[in-house]
Amino acid sequence: MDCNRREFIALAGAACSLPAVSPVFAEISGEVQCLVYDAKGQPLPPSALAVYGVDRFHLCDLLMRPFTTPDVVETTGTVRFTPPTDRPFRIAMPLEVPGFGTVFSYADDGGRGWTARSLAQTSPLVLNYAFAKDRMATVQRVAADCKQLGVVISPATQRRIDSAQAALDRAEKAGADRTALVLASMESFRDSLYAGEMLVHARAEHAIANQPTRPGFLFGCNGFGLASGSPTIRQLFQALFNYTTIPIYEGWVEKVKGHPDYSFFEGALDTLVGAQIIPKGHPAIWLEPENTPEWLQNISYEETKKYCLQHVQQAISRYRHRVHIWDVVNEMEVQPETGRGMAGFTCEQNVDLTVSALETAHAADPTCWRCVNVTGTWADYYMNRRPAAWQQSPYNYLAMLRDANAAYDVIGLQYYHSGRDMLEWERDLETFNHFDHKIHVTEIGFPSSLAPSPDQDKYANWGGGLGGEAMTWHNEFNETTQADWIEQLYTIAYSKPWVEAITYWDFNGRGHDGFIRDCGDHQQPKESYHRLLALRAKWLNTGMATPEDTGTALPSTT
Repeated sequence: MDCNRREFIALAGAACSLPAVSPVFAEISGEVQCLVYDAKGQPLPPSALAVYGVDRFHLCDLLMRPFTTPDVVETTGTVRFTPPTDRPFRIAMPLEVPGFGTVFSYADDGGRGWTARSLAQTSPLVLNYAFAKDRMATVQRVAADCKQLGVVISPATQRRIDSAQAALDRAEKAGADRTALVLASMESFRDSLYAGEMLVHARAEHAIANQPTRPGFLFGCNGFGLASGSPTIRQLFQALFNYTTIPIYEGWVEKVKGHPDYSFFEGALDTLVGAQIIPKGHPAIWLEPENTPEWLQNISYEETKKYCLQHVQQAISRYRHRVHIWDVVNEMEVQPETGRGMAGFTCEQNVDLTVSALETAHAADPTCWRCVNVTGTWADYYMNRRPAAWQQSPYNYLAMLRDANAAYDVIGLQYYHSGRDMLEWERDLETFNHFDHKIHVTEIGFPSSLAPSPDQDKYANWGGGLGGEAMTWHNEFNETTQADWIEQLYTIAYSKPWVEAITYWDFNGRGHDGFIRDCGDHQQPKESYHRLLALRAKWLNTGMATPEDTGTALPSTT
């Protein structure tokens, strides 16, 4: 499709390096227009900007915090909106990239962030080209950092970089040929997505090779089913993990007001006797209706606070000699959700409840490690749909806790697959290091199949946003891509000295996300199990685990 004169001038301007934007923003307002196409150069319909029916086009700042953009108008091939005038921003949306998968794509003007002024000068911006150009700029920065650190860039990685740059050069020469521009941009974007992941993975491996062994690192997994699992499952679990999360939801403990029953929690604890596995209680407070007793739903904030603090005090003091790490609050930045039997509170009330719960936990056990666990770290799903009074990004919630002088030990981050590549995942992870707290990656999960399962719909909202299972990574979901994703994520996280734990969710699967393949009368470890077992042995210099080490034969993945 040919472009008009205005669009051609804009494209020519986009191909040039723009000057650095002054930190003092000019008073510019007005609607801007972005153009977006599929990989064949056809205008993309508005439905392609949604995942599971929820629009996921959004703007975010350079710390990945999305903000609501009023009056976004989406038509076939175009998105129009009025940009903010007070901050630089990134433009983000899901995009199918043939050869890579469906991925959230970002345009940020070469890393500087767009502003109302720079975008107005470039409008209409062809997003396919912007995604490719800005990703290539990031790849070049990461490659330069790798070279400075002494990281060896493999021939395969360099081929991806060179191919991405050659395709981008073709895009920049396409001129008014919109189809040629888009096709070359998408080719460049595909290769730079792979190149970025390969670079950050190699950089992480280099860091691990040059840092001291970390014997205290917590390799964790959801242990909800340990008490009811078979001896084989428990043996396989103990061979891989030294840390587990066990449930103590108030809705499970105190279904009848005033009559707590801790038998499920204690049953899970008892399975750990004699095992070298550290338990974590999860969570002391989570105001999600499915796990909140009916008597605690839809009551005033003051009443809710009173009963929640009682639960924190009773649970932590009761197990102070057996459990020393707690998710004191869980997902408070987006809870409780009204319309599902709960009374919604304000952001300030959720922060007040968090601070009070942390203080109560410390009083119940001054030695316990207190974790503030958050979800949906990119927050685009919550923020882009015009957030309610109680919803905010995890980053802003943690900033409010900092301003309130909240005392706690660990920030917990959940990272289910949410359609981001590994370079963007590392970028997001590093933003939370700004708070000067240790980080625990408290929940991650990745599917090994897209075959229908009983839990498919329930767990389609991974990562705090609908559609994780609809956004394929490296073209498909199978046991090898699951193992690749786990290996890359663990390697990047383990390379950060301020990350002290990773917990997978969960072991034998809620659908297809687990480490174990159900084979009828016996359970068989998937490739991901063997891959993580080998990583842990290598990092801890223990040598490869063997069946004799674990006490359990480890079946082949074939």
